[in-house]
This record gives sequence, structure tokens and C-alpha cells, in this order.
Amino acid sequence: PKHIYEVGKIEDNPANNAPIGTGPFKFGEYKAGQYYRLTKNTDYWGKDEPYLDEIIYQVLPDRTSAASALEAGEIQLAAFSAVPLADLDRISKVPGLKVITKGYEGLTYQLVVEINHRRKELADVKVRQAIAHAIDKDFVVKTVFLGYAATATGPVPKNDPQFYTADVPTYAFDVAKANALLDEAGYKKGPDGKRFTLKLLPAPYFNETKQFGDYLRQALAAIGIDAELVNNDSAAHIKAVYTDHAFDLAVGPPVFRGDPAISTTILVQSGIPDGVPFSNQGGYKNDALDALIAKASETLDASARTDLYKEFQKEVAADLPLINVAEWSFISVARDTVGNIANNPRWAVSNWADTYLES
Repeated sequence: PKHIYEVGKIEDNPANNAPIGTGPFKFGEYKAGQYYRLTKNTDYWGKDEPYLDEIIYQVLPDRTSAASALEAGEIQLAAFSAVPLADLDRISKVPGLKVITKGYEGLTYQLVVEINHRRKELADVKVRQAIAHAIDKDFVVKTVFLGYAATATGPVPKNDPQFYTADVPTYAFDVAKANALLDEAGYKKGPDGKRFTLKLLPAPYFNETKQFGDYLRQALAAIGIDAELVNNDSAAHIKAVYTDHAFDLAVGPPVFRGDPAISTTILVQSGIPDGVPFSNQGGYKNDALDALIAKASETLDASARTDLYKEFQKEVAADLPLINVAEWSFISVARDTVGNIANNPRWAVSNWADTYLES
């Protein structure tokens, strides 16, 4: 508002640390590196809501700490897959705790291989097809994700009934075919068994993206591509991939948000400014695909729009601007005393007005 921000620098205004809104909770307190506290908004428009008096978002050093804090009763809820997949089987057997896979139907993680098309070898679709054939998606789902995922066929996940289509080109795990495609592309193995070397940057956000980076390096080695693994922290990874373009391949976990227009088309659309995270920063340009994206964004008829996004999936799967490997939903772990924590498909980013805690 003008009366708050008209004097002084916007970035130095104390109101920045006291946000307000019309939701069921209002900002209470923030202690750097410790917690964020939200308090009940007594002026909230919802009748008899919210049920909770306050919510404290505890800052923990790592994801493993979330499981320990739940078991110790220090926290009541860990949302957005805060608990590592490797801990879920054990923690599901702990009395008083529950593992919840619902409440994220409108939010799906996607494991993708991002490709820098400025690299001559990767600009060749046969090379991209070879890399796709070198990846054993079933193995990745079983070993990296411990079964808490599904194999992907394209940029729209299988759990989206409106837009998903299985009618797309697919790339079965086939090392012999991958090697043959690379030979056809003119990249023969040298005396050392290597065709060329790539720089591979796995996203550091999850254990699974890092583990897949290790797997992908081995999978590429099996077809004669030497991958130099570069592990960065989050800030360095985002800068290297999305600003500096200092990568050949990167492992990313973009989120599908229920509609391809929200956060999916940006992964393959050209003309995205440098520095935009989770976007096409690989120099890929496909005029036909850009036109399809533009047409879908302007189409109001729901059926026609769905058909256009199915064509979009076919084009992406055929040309492989990136490689979709797997898809998995967020998972929550909570104490049994927490109620109403998965009652809509985007619960974790909803307002929690009807969430309650049993005494």
C-alpha cells in the first residue's frame, strides 16, 4: 500500500518482515535459522476457522532430522516429502505416526534429464534418443525411489486424467540400440571405449536426484559416454544451469502443477530469459512446438485445449528436448493427532483453515 511504502527504500521497509493477508493465519514471528510462527487471524472470514491457534514452521538442518523430530514428538507434521523415502517404511511402523500419500494430486514431482542443446553432440536427436534408451526407468523407480514413483512417458504425468496421453514415442531400456544410434550419429568409440565426455550436474535438492546422477553416470558409461559428475549446493547448481549454462546434462525435479501451462511448457519453450530457474535454459528451439504451446495458451475450449496438450506431449517425446524419467508425489508424515491434512489435491499449499490437533 502507498501509505506504507511511499517513504524510503522498498527493500528496507520494516513492513517486509510483517506480511499481512486475508488468510486464516497471520505472521507472528521469525527467528533466523530456527522457526517461522503464524498466529490465528481472529478476523478471518471463515466461520469458526481456523481451528489451530498457531502454526510453527520449524527449520531443520536436513531431511533426516525431520524423521527424528517426528519420532521424538518435537514436530507433528512433515509435509512435502520432508522425510527421506528410505525412512518411510520404518517410520510407517512407528506407533502414533502415519504416512500420507494423498493431498498432492495436483502437485507431482518429475525426474528429468535437462539437456544443453548448445553442445554439438546433444543437438543431434539420435544422441538424445540413445541416452533415453540407456536409462532403465524400472530400475530407477525400484532402486532410487524404492517403489515410491512411477516411470514417465513424457512431460505430463500419468496421474493427470485430463491431459495425460500414453500415445507418445517411448524409449525402452536397450543398451544395444543406444550404442547403434550413437554409431549412426557418427560418434564411434575410441581406443579407450569412450565416444565423448559430458559434464553432468545432478540437482542437490533431494537424495533421489543425487542418486540418479550417480546412476546416470554409470548408464552413460555403458554406451561410451564419459560423464563428469559435478555436485554443487543449491545456489551454485541453479546459477550453473539456469544462468551460466555451464552444463551438458543436468538432473532436475520440476513440479507438474495440474496444468501444462503452469510450469511445464516453460521447460521446453524457447525465448525464456536467462536466469529463470526450472525453465528451458538449454538453448532448445523448436518452432512447431513453440507454435503449439502458443495455440494451447490461447484456446478457451476445454476439449480442444486438451487435444493440443496431447499433441504437445507427442512432440516433446519425439524430439526429446529433455528426458522424462520418473514421477512421484509428495508424501506427508504426521502424528495421529493431526487431522484434515489431505482433504484436497493441493492441501499442502492450501490455507490449513480446517486442520486441527487432537488434545
